[in-house]
Amino acid sequence: MQGQNYNPYTGAPLSGIDPPAGYPQKSRIAAGLFGMLMGTFGVHNFYLGNTQRGLIQILVATLGAPLTCGLSTVAVWVWSLVEGVQILEGKGNTAQKSRRDTARSDIIRPWINR
Repeated sequence: MQGQNYNPYTGAPLSGIDPPAGYPQKSRIAAGLFGMLMGTFGVHNFYLGNTQRGLIQILVATLGAPLTCGLSTVAVWVWSLVEGVQILEGKGNTAQKSRRDTARSDIIRPWINR
């Protein structure tokens, strides 16, 4: 199953090819709404496969709240609200901006329904 059409690290299909049968398509509307409504908990990032970002959002929102009197939770809420709006605008998965995640974003982005 892991041939030249698949990423050797994640096993996900490479961009430019059709997804294999049974591969779950990701809805842009669902991802955007998750980001706007439940983004403080990183739900939209987990939905799009960005588990590391989702965990960072949960940890900053929950563990940072007592240390910053809730300001970190508000900051994560604003962050996720902006991400949700950007996803709904069609800018794709805005969670992947760093160099090491560029290849992964190229894999995830084509599977978002437009």
